[in-house]
Amino acid sequence: MHCNVARRRLVLSGLAALALPAAAQHVPGNVALPFYAPPDFMQGAWRRWYAPRAQEFVQCAQALVAALSAQCAAPAGDSAALAAARNAWGEAALALGRLSSVSVGPLLQRRTLRQIDFAPTRPELIRRAIAAAPLDAAALERIGTPAKGLPALEWLLWTQPPAPGTPACRYAQLLAENVLAEGQALAQAFTALASAQPGPDDEDADEAAAVAMAELVNQWVGGVERLRWPFMDKPLKSAPKGKPPAYPRAASGLSREAWAAQWQGLRTLAVAPDDSVAQPGQDLVALETYMRGRGLNPLADRWAATVRKVDAAVAAARPDAPASVQAASKAVAGLKQLAEAELAPALNIRIGFSDADGD
Repeated sequence: MHCNVARRRLVLSGLAALALPAAAQHVPGNVALPFYAPPDFMQGAWRRWYAPRAQEFVQCAQALVAALSAQCAAPAGDSAALAAARNAWGEAALALGRLSSVSVGPLLQRRTLRQIDFAPTRPELIRRAIAAAPLDAAALERIGTPAKGLPALEWLLWTQPPAPGTPACRYAQLLAENVLAEGQALAQAFTALASAQPGPDDEDADEAAAVAMAELVNQWVGGVERLRWPFMDKPLKSAPKGKPPAYPRAASGLSREAWAAQWQGLRTLAVAPDDSVAQPGQDLVALETYMRGRGLNPLADRWAATVRKVDAAVAAARPDAPASVQAASKAVAGLKQLAEAELAPALNIRIGFSDADGD
């Protein structure tokens, strides 16, 4: 699926989710649900969320490489080529936001966010890197992460648009190729996880799934905190008087879209998309569905209601309206508290400290 088409469908589904009616969207209480186990949860996550989102990210990264190649070969002053490169960057950044909103498995093992989404970027280091003129991926490895990845590309495309045929343009191309290489490695790893077929009596696989589910729930909590603190609250509270907050993706004007992308990933893993019964081993089993399958309907009801509050708050948040961002941050914090205080204990999962936790 082409990156633009994939994103359009996800945006439409995300907007639909944020516009859900007040009535809970879950299986009625008189409908029997399977008793889901950790392997059901993880197989659904790998197959229905992570593998497709990793493939989407690869497609967007490929489009970014192509757009930058076209820009660097275009006549000087070609505004259309620059606009296309900027658009491709936005598609790739939002695709990564969805995929990495809950960073588990290969995303953690490869330290993907540090490698290609390090923040804050360092303009002076980018200038030095351009002057060093790395020729290939091997040379790029010697460049520090604050001068690489999507944030560095954002800085180049919006604040210092590289002219065709210049070292800056070649450096931008190398950065995009590096992002694509990381995406391809992720897609390969997630596809392998999605393709695994553990046997029904494979105790080692069951134990591995339980460990993976505990990691996912912990990283889900960390992802919620990442949305609340570095993406919303910290920039708002640390902004110098008279200056706008330095939200992530601010240079490109995509801060609000970045919030929505992060939230879409978190939401997809949190609540059921509709009232259909998720089939073990085939469908995505959201945390809400998992709880209902274990008879935890009152908690699942509170969980779904709290998610809907975040839906409304995130949809209303605007970078130029501090009160709306504060309201969204507060709603997200309430969901995190419910996850830590009630959801995790109900699932016998211990929540540890995450590096996403704010001060």
